[in-house]
Amino acid sequence: MIMERKKIDIKVTFHCNNCCDFCAQGNKRSFIKMKTKHEIIKALKDAKKGKINSVVFTGGEPTLHPEIIELIKEAKKLKYKFIQLQTNGRTLADIEFLKKLKEAGVNEIGPALHGSKPQIHDKLTNSPGSFNQTLKGIINSKKLGLYVLTNTVITSLNYKDLPKLAKLFVYLKVDQFQFAFVHIIGTAWENRKWIVPKKTEILPYLYKAL
Repeated sequence: MIMERKKIDIKVTFHCNNCCDFCAQGNKRSFIKMKTKHEIIKALKDAKKGKINSVVFTGGEPTLHPEIIELIKEAKKLKYKFIQLQTNGRTLADIEFLKKLKEAGVNEIGPALHGSKPQIHDKLTNSPGSFNQTLKGIINSKKLGLYVLTNTVITSLNYKDLPKLAKLFVYLKVDQFQFAFVHIIGTAWENRKWIVPKKTEILPYLYKAL
C-alpha cells in the first residue's frame, strides 16, 4: 500500500552558491534574511497539526543554512516520514557531510542538473565546476542508498540536450527525474528574451528524453 503524502515545503534560506540565469527567486538572496531555527521548527510543529507527513527543505540552497543538520533532526523527531532536501547538489560532493545529513534523518535528495555536460550546466548556473560537484553529489546519494529525484529546468540553452541528459540519469540510476519548463519570473523574467524557448520547439526533444 502506497502511503499518501501530505507535504510542506519550507524555504530555509534564499542564499545560494549558484547564480542561475533562470532562477525564479531573483535577487531575494540580497534582501530576505535567512529563516531562524526557531521559525523553521515552529513551521514544522504547526504542520504536524494538519497531519503533514512529508517535508521538503528548499531555498535558495538549504544546505547553506548553518543549522540544517539540527533542523533535519527536529523533523525526524517530529516523525516526518519523508524528509527531502531540494538542492543544487554541490555540497553533497562531500560524502562526509552527506552522511551527516542522512544520519540526521534525510531520506530523499532532490538535486538539480541542467545539462549532460559542464559546458551547458555551468553556463546556466554561472558557477564553474558546479556540474562536476552536482554529479558527484548524485553519485554519493545513490551510494548511500538515498532516494534521488532530479529536477531540470528547460531553457533555450539545454532543450536539445534533454535526450542525452535523460540517458545520463538512467546511467546514474536515479529513482526519478523531472523536466520543468522555465518559470518566467525572477531572474528568468529578466532574461526572458533569450532564455525562454518555444514549447513547440522543445517537444520533440522532450518526448525523446522521456
